[in-house]
Amino acid sequence: MSGLKGILSCIALSVAIVACNWNSDRAELIAEIGGIQLTLKELTEVIPDNSSAEDSAALADHYIQDWFTKQLIIAKAEASLPEELQSFEEMIENYRSSLMIYAFEQEWVRQKLDTIVTDQEIEAYYNENEKNFQLKDYILKVKFTALAADSKNITQVKKLFNSTKPEDLVKWEQLCVDIGASYFFNEEDWMKWDEFIKQAPLEVYDIEGFLKKKKMVEFEKENNLYLISVVDYQLTGSRSPLSFERDKIRSMIINKRKLALLDTMRKDLYTKAEQDGEIKLYYTKK
Repeated sequence: MSGLKGILSCIALSVAIVACNWNSDRAELIAEIGGIQLTLKELTEVIPDNSSAEDSAALADHYIQDWFTKQLIIAKAEASLPEELQSFEEMIENYRSSLMIYAFEQEWVRQKLDTIVTDQEIEAYYNENEKNFQLKDYILKVKFTALAADSKNITQVKKLFNSTKPEDLVKWEQLCVDIGASYFFNEEDWMKWDEFIKQAPLEVYDIEGFLKKKKMVEFEKENNLYLISVVDYQLTGSRSPLSFERDKIRSMIINKRKLALLDTMRKDLYTKAEQDGEIKLYYTKK
């Protein structure tokens, strides 16, 4: 084996030397086993152009040994595997065809698909498919803040938090930023209960009862003071609000357009091929 390694290293070094001046027409034979050949062209393609002579030699040496090993394993497999396990041609061709079809359809969709969805389209889809928009989770709109329980700003934060004046809402958010308090509030955004509970470490065993009864919650835990205001909520099983489903509906409409676009493309291709006489059918239906 040491002799073989020496020979391979010499070959690898030769490859490294010519790699910088390699000509694509060169097809010198580098190695051979069982009638399978490795050429200089193939070998130099795996060596980065910016590699040093030493690195190139090491890479070439490693590749040649791996190449020999690969060919030996293939030969062993062909000799020992049953014939039915060696029939990869159909599998490979089917895989190639699938990749080609997928790539073509993706590019076709990229070029042809209209991704603009109007509010009117979203609302119409929502109303026409009402039964598909039943809530499986509790959702709520919530105003929330958490600050250190010993903060000197608690009184001011509470006053602004409980105020209904728009200007106080802005002051509350700014104060939270200034003192490093956590806060959240968006009148348009619905939040799933599980997402909310990650921010507010409440222990609630009757979620429906809590949502129906509790509008304001204040509690301390792990040296933090939590203030929570439940602005709105929807129970599981009720109709999901349009604002909660808007992004989902937009994706569904676009996907529906995509499927229709591909279906039309396939039918048009088939119709044109029929008209051009490209399709030849050699049997008749009974």
